[in-house]
Amino acid sequence: MTRVHALTVRPPVPAEPADVRPSAGEDSGVDVTAQSVRRDGAPVFPISGEIHYSRIPREAWMPVLTAARAGGLTHVSTYVLWNHHEPERGRPDFTGGLDVRAFLEAAREVELGLILRIGPYAHAEARHGGLPDWLADSGLPLRTNDAAYLAEVERWYTELAEQVRGIPFFSIQVDNELYDGAEHLTRLREMAEGLGLRAPMWTATGWGGAQLPAGFLPVYGGYPESFWVDADVEPDLRSHANFYPSPRRDDDSIGADHRAGEPVAEAVRPPHPFTTCELGAGMTSAYHRRLDVPAGDVAAVAMAKLASGSVWQGYYMYADGRNPRPGLQESHVAGGPNDFPDIAYDFGAPLQIDGAPRASWAALRRQHLMLARWGSALAAMPASFPDGAADSPDLTRLRWSVRSDGHRGFVFVVNRHPGVDLPRHEGVRFEVGGTVFPEVDIPSGAVFAWPFGMRLGEATVHWVTAQPVTEVTWRGAPLLVAAATDGIPPQLSADADVAEVAADRGRMWELSRDGGVVARVLVLDEADADAVAVVDARIVWAPGGVVATDGEVMFARDAAVAPRVGVLGEDGWSAVDVAPGDASEVKVTLERPAGAPPVGAEQGGRASIPTEWDAAAVSTIALEPGDDRTLRLEWTGNAARAWAGGMLVFDALWTGRPWRIPADARGDATELRIEILPAPPTGSVRFPGAAPVGAGITRAEFEPRASVRI
Repeated sequence: MTRVHALTVRPPVPAEPADVRPSAGEDSGVDVTAQSVRRDGAPVFPISGEIHYSRIPREAWMPVLTAARAGGLTHVSTYVLWNHHEPERGRPDFTGGLDVRAFLEAAREVELGLILRIGPYAHAEARHGGLPDWLADSGLPLRTNDAAYLAEVERWYTELAEQVRGIPFFSIQVDNELYDGAEHLTRLREMAEGLGLRAPMWTATGWGGAQLPAGFLPVYGGYPESFWVDADVEPDLRSHANFYPSPRRDDDSIGADHRAGEPVAEAVRPPHPFTTCELGAGMTSAYHRRLDVPAGDVAAVAMAKLASGSVWQGYYMYADGRNPRPGLQESHVAGGPNDFPDIAYDFGAPLQIDGAPRASWAALRRQHLMLARWGSALAAMPASFPDGAADSPDLTRLRWSVRSDGHRGFVFVVNRHPGVDLPRHEGVRFEVGGTVFPEVDIPSGAVFAWPFGMRLGEATVHWVTAQPVTEVTWRGAPLLVAAATDGIPPQLSADADVAEVAADRGRMWELSRDGGVVARVLVLDEADADAVAVVDARIVWAPGGVVATDGEVMFARDAAVAPRVGVLGEDGWSAVDVAPGDASEVKVTLERPAGAPPVGAEQGGRASIPTEWDAAAVSTIALEPGDDRTLRLEWTGNAARAWAGGMLVFDALWTGRPWRIPADARGDATELRIEILPAPPTGSVRFPGAAPVGAGITRAEFEPRASVRI
């Protein structure tokens, strides 16, 4: 039985200017309409990722930023966490890993635009939201226009402004998640601008129905999972609502446990485009709620926001972090609603703390390559939704939408949901305006954007049942590289003769007129498409590798996986030899077995990290000073700490992921002492799967690295 899914699309109306006021004298060429962000009058599609310089060792800045750029980011966003810089009033520190200017200059070196979130309040799972203890304990009315409080902020802004003077910014944000303080946001901006901070856009987080002042661009978020609900909340419907294409922008669950009362009513604002700053590219774990978000869920949330009309994909976090010292993280001891480890800020992000990619990095890169080629056009395409579109908590109907300029566009489908096998939809046929796709069966888990009316050189592709990845010139004609949707055979229609031809990898079609090839389409399976990068208009295939824009391919991986690289040249695919790199298993000496799991405490109904570690299993690992490889530990337990020379250098909560301890954390130590509290915990703790039992390291190795330049 054929199930027709039809939509009529019309050309968008001319977009009026949005009420986004640049800093005085700003002439960057960036402006904003109700439809999109523009540069020099043309729509652009920013892709930003949050990377906290003060939570990443300075030695790792460049590897992380290089991998971020290779992953398709156009901009990097970072909080300036006040408590990291000024633990003692009047003694701010901008040296070493706190050198914000050096970080911003490194980002510019790899051609990333800059977004600065200057607070003073950040949240960011930081102690007191990033406000220093001396300020939080001062008795001043924080986050208000109180004269004494503003004087402290102005003194801090003055220090920061001097550090970043002369650096161009794409946007700046003051404070964060302020729901009913529009006048305060305005005052903070005026203060910052008066000190020389300038940007074409000033943003403010819009979730929770925040009341925002005129002249600010509201930015939104949406996470696949949340740590901020209780351990027994399953499913978390507010986060899971982000898996539906929808005109809804607000996710009022974000930061809800730091907000008193119910969300305020949604403000009536001038028209603005749908821009985001906190799409969950993973999720950190609080002690009471451990999370390990699959790469497919990360990609599905990102696609759902594209399907919903996003014109700016902004991720939080894009890279994991590690606090520069204890006492900086939100905790029960500091009165926070959640308990976090002292050092680790493991978000399960696309990039790990040393720049090594996770599977979500590759899955998002595939979308980012599409946006690099067609994002400008997509930014001018409003989203349309079918009548009675599926919305939360519906788990039965097909979730789909269309973005179009009235002539061309994309059909979006998000048939994936956390922890649920959504139904297979058989006999689906999309009819969009005059375009009729073939009948297909859409399997559970399918997430895609299929184009229609796409111009490809001298040809027009009427439709393709595969997702565009990128376009290059190959053998003298345009080559569209696309990703097949697992379980759906790729097909295409064009205004030219279409013939399938032999291909070394994937399937290829030639589009011809009068006997001459005018374009080609190469469709790869999803795994191969996730391994694709573009360097100097060449297609590079490197599973698990970071392909930098200068052509260097870098691998950090499990020792059992050999690095592979292929390049599509005029004669077809050719392999590039890669030396595998050195790997070595590490000897672990058990010094003391674990005792019984300690009795846990709780605060506000949420379990707290145990403070007594007498029952921890203790192991030691011998180190060679100067070995710059990452130590990778597979382990089981509840929580863990790593000590070097009597100093706490790292910690972890068990989520099932390996624990990576980079060389900079170990310093010159010749031995690492690992403490692991036994599991299961005695309090109420939610795990991503079966609860762990016992305590111990099951495998330890120095992770091999390899690289090659193509």
